Order: sequence, then C-alpha cells, then structure tokens
Amino acid sequence: MKSFLTETGLETETKEERKEIDLAIRKVVGKKSSDKCNVVWKEVKNWLENDEKKSKLEYELKTSFNKE
Repeated sequence: MKSFLTETGLETETKEERKEIDLAIRKVVGKKSSDKCNVVWKEVKNWLENDEKKSKLEYELKTSFNKE
C-alpha cells in the first residue's frame, strides 16, 4: 500500500494523516470505519489488482486530498 500511496503522491507523515487516508480508502472501497482491518485490506488488495478499480481508488483519493 505504501508504494501505491507514493506513486499517487499521497505519502503520509503523521499518524493523523495515515488515519485520514485509511478512512478515505475505506469509504472508496465500501467499508465502514468499524470494519476490521483484515477485511478492509483484503478488499483493498482486490482493488489494487484490478486496473479499473485501482484507477478509481487513485482518482478518489487524489480528489479527496486535492493533490491531483
């Protein structure tokens, strides 16, 4: 995941930034903040393996953080 965030220019430096990115990722992939990490990251892995979903994830994150 770190390499994906680096590629998209969304590197995090603080715990707060990591939490913000985590919540945004969960929202994009259709998971709740209360969902267990292993469930969320399994879904994220599926998204990263699918070029169309990966592009959507990148777009949504960049749009959310105005770093396009």
